[in-house]
Amino acid sequence: MPSEESFLKYCTNGILNMPPHHVSRFSDKALRSIAYIFSIKLKHIYHEHVQNEHRDFYKSVIWAKYFLKPKLIDTSFKRKIINRFGKIGTKMIKIPKEAYGHTVVAIYEV
Repeated sequence: MPSEESFLKYCTNGILNMPPHHVSRFSDKALRSIAYIFSIKLKHIYHEHVQNEHRDFYKSVIWAKYFLKPKLIDTSFKRKIINRFGKIGTKMIKIPKEAYGHTVVAIYEV
């Protein structure tokens, strides 16, 4: 399922991360709460790493976050300028090994 712990929480204008594609994203806290509410055991939470096809997207999201506060929709001139300079700036951004990708999987035991 979509992960709230991923870099997507900083994404602005992420049309594919909005309804109807994704209605919500799930935090680790929410996944633990599901186990508690339904009296089941949470065995493991697995976060995927940033996939190769998402590396440039990750870097552009983190680049913009350095300069502007993330919000759902932003068509401002300032955002457009930051994004334009991102073509150069993202080359300086490294993806840490602990960075989470889009997806989280929770394994429960009844």
